[in-house]
Amino acid sequence: MNEQEIHQKHVKLLQELKLIINKTCARVICSEPDILFEENIIFFTKSFLISICTYLESYLKDIAFSHINVVNDRLVNISIPYNLIKWNILYPKEITDRDLKFENMKISIKAKDLDDHISASPHRTESLFKKIGIDLTTVDGFLIKRELIKTIVLKRNNIIHHNDNANDISMIDLILYIDYFIEYMEIITQVVKIENAK
Repeated sequence: MNEQEIHQKHVKLLQELKLIINKTCARVICSEPDILFEENIIFFTKSFLISICTYLESYLKDIAFSHINVVNDRLVNISIPYNLIKWNILYPKEITDRDLKFENMKISIKAKDLDDHISASPHRTESLFKKIGIDLTTVDGFLIKRELIKTIVLKRNNIIHHNDNANDISMIDLILYIDYFIEYMEIITQVVKIENAK
């Protein structure tokens, strides 16, 4: 999948979640509220917020790995000797025979290798993207959205790690959060598109 397909896939998931949130809200505020939803609105709110952040994490993994694949394809196409790069990285330290491989350079990072580095936290996202050669902190739009996303992710973390009751989050807030996440993802997608086109 290219960057735009990855973006569209995850935006679709978030938009579908927004519809579910709207339907849940409608069942609570109607003239005859659905008791199941009304009595468990906090549970649904927590679940929706966790899902929003989970979709963001899935997106981040896919978009980061798309960049790794583009870079790897470039490496394979230009046939750079592994030993030369290894020597350069270790220089001035001497390399030994056990360090040598008579093959061309390639990236061996797999999608599952990203799991320990993926987080909805903008700080961890910045860190991961720096490792793959993209500095998100130089992008104005990212910096503008970073604090807002951080606040939302903190709310999710408080729910997961501290059983926060989430009574300060409404269904309307969740819908706004989805819109913020989509805007944030758009910024990252455009940065990755630019990097992949170089």
